[in-house]
Amino acid sequence: MTGKYDFQTGLTYPYASGEPYGLPLHHKLLPQYLKDLNYSTFLLGKWHLGAHTREFYPDQRGFDYWLGYLEGEVDPFHYRTSWLGPDLGIQGAVKGGRNLYENGFQVAEDCTNNHYLPHLLTERFEQIIHTYNSSRPFFVYFSTPLPKANSEWNGTERVNRQFVMPQYAARAPVRAMDNKFAGRKQQIAQIQALDDQVGRITQALEDKGVLDNTIILFMSDNGGAPAIAPLFHRNHGSNWPLRMFRGTPFEGGVRNLAFIWSKWWLKRKAIATDQLFHVIDWLPTLYDAAGGKLSNLPEMSGVSQWTSLRNGEKKGPRTEIVASLVRGLGLLAEEPSTGTLYKLVGGSFFNNKSFMGWLRTEGTNATHTMTVKTSVSVDCGNPAGVERTACRPWIADCLFDLSRDPCETDNIAATNPSMLKTMQDKMRAYNATAGPHLMKPFDSASNPERWKNWWVPWMDPVPVKGPAPCLPFQPSSAI
Repeated sequence: MTGKYDFQTGLTYPYASGEPYGLPLHHKLLPQYLKDLNYSTFLLGKWHLGAHTREFYPDQRGFDYWLGYLEGEVDPFHYRTSWLGPDLGIQGAVKGGRNLYENGFQVAEDCTNNHYLPHLLTERFEQIIHTYNSSRPFFVYFSTPLPKANSEWNGTERVNRQFVMPQYAARAPVRAMDNKFAGRKQQIAQIQALDDQVGRITQALEDKGVLDNTIILFMSDNGGAPAIAPLFHRNHGSNWPLRMFRGTPFEGGVRNLAFIWSKWWLKRKAIATDQLFHVIDWLPTLYDAAGGKLSNLPEMSGVSQWTSLRNGEKKGPRTEIVASLVRGLGLLAEEPSTGTLYKLVGGSFFNNKSFMGWLRTEGTNATHTMTVKTSVSVDCGNPAGVERTACRPWIADCLFDLSRDPCETDNIAATNPSMLKTMQDKMRAYNATAGPHLMKPFDSASNPERWKNWWVPWMDPVPVKGPAPCLPFQPSSAI
């Protein structure tokens, strides 16, 4: 949203419910830049950049319309969010509150009748596109809650649950998984629901007659969370054969697949690219694609990769990525003369250091992989899941050659001291650009029990606005 690394904005840790901080207001965001180019802007789904006052709400940060929730996760039927702080028992009986808003107004319970949230958001997208004046360009940020487990307070402890509609659990890819892997089956069912979302979004654009002139970007924000991850990340995702998982600077935590599609605007189709790309690059890239002049953007760490994407080039302008600076150290950098991609991993990211390896996808083994090789499949180069040279980053920084070892099995720090020092020097230089951390503790004044069981902008002069007009949520086919 800013074109800057999180450590440069100070928002290195996303806030939990009731914590009074967010992305500082002086940062101009992608939708605000697009509005300068006469775009209409919409947000559907998750907003996790500030909720304690209305100044931080999406309508104050560049979105003309928004429907969604203001925390990291939400129950997809009751639209409730539990407080996810580490000392819930100490803070008292904070059991969670309703968390669904439309343009800053509370969406009343009898308006939605516990409609499955992914369907609710998709239907709203269909309505927006169906009724839109297509003479003006639009930007839709569709931040789906799929596929994710939700942390809930059950009266005694915090538990993680996955929710999905029965029709998705009945599909063939889900039935193919053994019933003893119930959590993984639920994850696959959520992915089926996600596939349907993408299909319906695309169909709505085609029905409106604007698909050919639209750019569609699909991406994730982090690696998968497996069943052994710390509680606040725990799910049934898979990163195999990459190392580790969400919340770590290893490839399983930071390497993601993404695709960009457009019928008219991309010169080469159906290709895989090797270029380094960080999420901060999307602001200048999409601004560039929308016709903005890059010279109008302030200095930022993100770079436009629109030219290389549009031309289908294998390499882009980025040569370094800071994967993590606070929750462990992670830095990727290409060596200029050879093009070799090195990676530095260091620091301590979890208290439990007993596991630092690889996890096979639940329900699979070496002979029953349940995978289909594609052009973006990872070839480890070395035997998958087998550590050749130990990496213990809390003891000493590790160095990997990702060009030949993308699964991080061989720590070459001891045999490449010069490159290790070069990477450490680069990391120190990035650290010098970091801003102060913005974390603030839970504020008991936010407790939903004080606000009729809602999470509200409790520090705002007007903490409650609601309910929103209860308009029917219908698919475009019913309009």
